[in-house]
Formats: sequence, C-alpha cells, structure tokens
Amino acid sequence: QWNLHRRAQLDSHTGLTISSRRLFNVTGWSEDLRGQHVLEAGSGAGRFTEILLKTGATVFSFDYSSAVDANRLNNGAADNLCLFQADIFRIPLRPRSFDKVLCLGVLQHTPDPGRAFTSLARCVKPGGELVVDVYAQRLTALVSWKYLLRPITKRMDQRLLHAIVEKTVDLSLSLAGWLRHHAGAIGARLLPIVEYSHLGLSPGLNREWAILDTFDMYSPAHDHPQSGSTVRQWFLEAGMDQITVVDGPNGIIGKGRLPLAEERSSLKQCAASSA
Repeated sequence: QWNLHRRAQLDSHTGLTISSRRLFNVTGWSEDLRGQHVLEAGSGAGRFTEILLKTGATVFSFDYSSAVDANRLNNGAADNLCLFQADIFRIPLRPRSFDKVLCLGVLQHTPDPGRAFTSLARCVKPGGELVVDVYAQRLTALVSWKYLLRPITKRMDQRLLHAIVEKTVDLSLSLAGWLRHHAGAIGARLLPIVEYSHLGLSPGLNREWAILDTFDMYSPAHDHPQSGSTVRQWFLEAGMDQITVVDGPNGIIGKGRLPLAEERSSLKQCAASSA
C-alpha cells in the first residue's frame, strides 16, 4: 500500500504538520540533530524519514518490504540519507553505532515484538536513545472492529481487500464523519474504518488516508499489542535507564537511554558496596 499511496502522509504533500508533530511529541527530540546518527526502523514510504532528514542528522532508514522503493522516490535525493531494505531481526549494521534509534508503528506487526525490540536496542550506542511505540493491550481493543474482522481479512488476497476498502470508503466516510460530529471519537469508532476529518485534511486526503490506514489495520499477518509493563521490561532487560512508558497516539510509547560505560561501572560499584 505504501507504493500506491506513497506521498499521502508526507507533510510536504499535505501542507500540514501531522507527521512532524507526532514525531517530536513522541520522541521529545530537538529539531536540530546535526552531527548525530539516527536509525529509523520500518520507514514505510518515509513520512518520518522526511522530518528526520530536516534535522540535519545522518539518517539510516530501512524497511522489510518494497516500501523502501516509495521512500527512495520520496526522499532518496537527500545527501544525509542511507536507505536500505532489511529484516528487523537481522539489521546489517555495526552494533552500538547510533545516537538515536526510532521505531514507530512497526513492532506490533513483527512475529516477535520483544525480539525485534532487542535487535533495535543493540544498535544504540552508550549515551544514545531508543524510542518505540506499539499497540496497547486493552480489553476494549479486543472487541473493536479490527480484532473482530482480522481473522478473516488477514487471510484475504491483499489486492481484493484493498479493492473492497476502496469501493466502500465513500459511504463509510460519510457515516463516520456524521458519527464523529454527533458523538465524537467514540462515534467515529462505531464503523470498521479509520477516519481523520478532525486532523484538517482535505476531503481527498482524508479519503486517501482512510483507504491506507483501514487497509493497514486489516491486512497485516501479525498484530501483537503489548502491555506497558512488558514494554518497560524490554528496556530494563536491554540495560537502559531514564525509561519512560506512557500512553500515546498509537498505543504505548517507550523511551530509554543506554548508560555510558562509566555510568554502568559506577552503578555496579554502588551495588557491590550496598551488598
């Protein structure tokens, strides 16, 4: 779907700052990252790649799928981008090389989110940061349209599923927009479609985002929500500190920092003294 809708979520295409605001609100990073090396895992068509490149960082960005082709068309002319196709479980880069590692909207769609996280954590250099998000494991989510329909939709031919979404989107959007107007966000969730009229998108872009994200909701082979305690444990097991785990726009946001070698040594000495 990223090649069909390769420009849809780019701020440079929408004329809005939706992707930029999400990136900086989630990460808390500066908009000036010159001199830093950033790894982006699961870039899709490059909505966040575009923003990261503007910070001046050297950006290494990869995706497992042919979405890298869409990202190349969108951002490939940038001198500070290294774009490649790779498996998140086998990242072909030297460990402990990156000041910042980012993974948004990806972990839940891997066969083993915990192992994928561990693979990312290995890329963070001492003093560096890792920021991820993952769908939240909530009882209310289990009775949502997504999890009621996914046992069927994830097994469908993807071209057929995309065609069904595209054929039904106009009526669904009209109803969802009416429900959002009269019953807020809860009303918009009463239909099996994603609807973004509240973000200020033009009708045409709202339609394209609805097709893209509704398809993305029902098509992945894997969808593994996680609890906040599980995400926190991932960071602890990776030896990170300054850990924060909070609710975010896409589920749970987790942040952590890998201590410098001298900090780890000091902690070990303190632990030995207290023992």
